Amino acid sequence: MAFLVNVFMINELYSQEFADTHQKGEESEDNKLFEWEDEMSLKGEIMEVDVERDAEYIICGDKGEGNPFEVSIPKMCIFNFIKEDNSLIQIACSESLYEEHELIINDKILTLFLKGEPYANPIPGIYIASREFPKELMPSVRD
Repeated sequence: MAFLVNVFMINELYSQEFADTHQKGEESEDNKLFEWEDEMSLKGEIMEVDVERDAEYIICGDKGEGNPFEVSIPKMCIFNFIKEDNSLIQIACSESLYEEHELIINDKILTLFLKGEPYANPIPGIYIASREFPKELMPSVRD
């Protein structure tokens, strides 16, 4: 059975008072509780989940033409999913984006709530506050 990860971006403009008054307590098209939702299914047998707060996340890849990079991003909340073969899957967000999470190991579900502020999502499952995104990974801006 796969581990299900749901990530929700909270709509900072949502009004429960408006919903109670005009929509019988329910959200509406003009008053949504969440801006968006991501759903991911982590394949393989997850043996352990470790949560690290205020941790350093290492993002690595290739800028093209054999130009690899590895950049450290501080102040991240990282969910480490350790598989049966000891391989690792990471879901991470900037601490400044983190609102709360619910981890239900027996049901294999992680629900993560993020604050509604600008962010980058360079890799599925990785959410970095725009103001904390590494400058060295931003494309050059020309006049």
